[in-house]
Amino acid sequence: MDDHLQFASGPVFLVSFYKPLLLFATFVPWAWLISSKLEKDARSLKLKYLQFNLIYLACAVTAFAAWLAVPIFWIGWPLGAAVLLAPVYAYVQVRNRAVPEKRRFVIGKHFAGRLHSAKPVRGVKAAVQFIDPKGTEHKSPSKKDPLQGIHMALEDVIVPALDARASQVDISVGPRGAALTQTIDGVRYKRDAIPDDATVPVIDYLKGIAGLNVEDRRRRQTANMKLVGPSGTTELTVVTAGSSSGLDMRLIFNRSIQVLKPFDGLGLLPAQLDLLRSVEQQHDRHGIFLFAAPAGNGLTTTGYSLIGRHDAYTCNVKTLEREIIGHLDGVDQVQFDPTNPDVDYGTNLQSIIRRDPDVVLIAELKHSETAAIAAEPGIEGPLMYVPQRQPTINDQIRHWAKLVGDVKTAVGALRVVMNQRLVRQVCPNCRQAYEPQPEQLRKMNLPPDKVKQLYQASGKVQLKNKVENCPVCGGSGFFAQIGIFQVMVVNDDIRRLLIAGNLKGAMAEARRNKMLFLQEAALRKVVDGATTIEEVARVTAPAPNSKGSAKKAQRDPAAAS
Repeated sequence: MDDHLQFASGPVFLVSFYKPLLLFATFVPWAWLISSKLEKDARSLKLKYLQFNLIYLACAVTAFAAWLAVPIFWIGWPLGAAVLLAPVYAYVQVRNRAVPEKRRFVIGKHFAGRLHSAKPVRGVKAAVQFIDPKGTEHKSPSKKDPLQGIHMALEDVIVPALDARASQVDISVGPRGAALTQTIDGVRYKRDAIPDDATVPVIDYLKGIAGLNVEDRRRRQTANMKLVGPSGTTELTVVTAGSSSGLDMRLIFNRSIQVLKPFDGLGLLPAQLDLLRSVEQQHDRHGIFLFAAPAGNGLTTTGYSLIGRHDAYTCNVKTLEREIIGHLDGVDQVQFDPTNPDVDYGTNLQSIIRRDPDVVLIAELKHSETAAIAAEPGIEGPLMYVPQRQPTINDQIRHWAKLVGDVKTAVGALRVVMNQRLVRQVCPNCRQAYEPQPEQLRKMNLPPDKVKQLYQASGKVQLKNKVENCPVCGGSGFFAQIGIFQVMVVNDDIRRLLIAGNLKGAMAEARRNKMLFLQEAALRKVVDGATTIEEVARVTAPAPNSKGSAKKAQRDPAAAS
């Protein structure tokens, strides 16, 4: 009997029909995401999209190899999918480091929405909820609640400010009506104000949530709370004050984050960092370190950075502050209590010095008695950082000597005098290079044969044939701020000249020791491509010296760093 091979008359499926469908459903959305979204996003941000495209292609080949080579489908399929997702995750990490926080992709439930819309949808109210200083969450009022309109008016103030990277918002109402401004990268911009009849209700509404006294229209009140909005959770500092002429409210976003920066991230030039490292050494950690800037130029940030460079676990570091804005690990931060009639500021400082600290930050020094206490230990005492609101190093030294009351005592304790400003950094995504004229370079004491290229702010990028606002800086041409510094280390020769009253000679000696003037340090930033000539001119221009301007500066609540 012959053996016969028998074949089924019907069709035979050697591969499960759903497996190709799963591979198709995995690869096609991934390819659409890469070609339609990520590549365009990388082009608009001027990231290395060609390099990423090669990585995507390599991962696609690897994923297909895994699908074909791994005999067990339920191992090969997720392995290939993981290979496809790896470069997407890597791109998101690279991208998020190049854009402001409000424009970052969030992998999760909001990721797809952010990919589809680079800008917030206009006409849609973003829900904002507040968390008061005690941690209680305040839901937004319902439509039937009469406070709902006030809440929405407050949202119209806060949400656009956060989207624009504003560090603070100022609301005021006075005889001339209401005014609204927001500060971005240190520059204040005017916005359309809240209707006059809604401004006071908005201020009172937020004061009530913050736990402030709504009835008190004069006294300065401060509260730290949080808000939860479209961009996540934001720290919110509410400051209110008033007078017979009106009422003011300042909203500061993430203030504790703003004032904490690493010392080497302030903007000091390498040579200046080397000079200042001398007072970090234990044997040389003595004397008075004066540092100064006009209001709004990062003085508080510099103070915390100077303190933060000392290891608080190997040396005794203390501060004396009226308000503790940023918290430093290991540092004994003492908050002065002005309501205690038994201990004034000077007595508080004297008590700290008697505990034999290595480093002290005196966050406020306004009175002669306190200055004399700080200067008394002299050049052998602890290293004491003293902030000042003075425009130049000359003014700092004069003011310090006047406060102490004795030139020899004041100068005898000096180690370092430093002055600073903040300049806006030109946006790295949209800045435009140009070749400067030799005559222009000579006016700035820059060598024409060495400086071939500078940058100017743009604020615009071209996507295909369309010019749009830069997605990184929002069209301003600048992104974040950096410090420029003038640093004078007081050696014995300079100290003798200062004691003799020869301030001009002391400055000449400092120049011989390679001290850079403020504008010279700023021009180094221009040459490095960090900022622009126009920005340096704006920041280093002499401040108005009239009495009216001085009084206005004193009234301006922008004095907070």
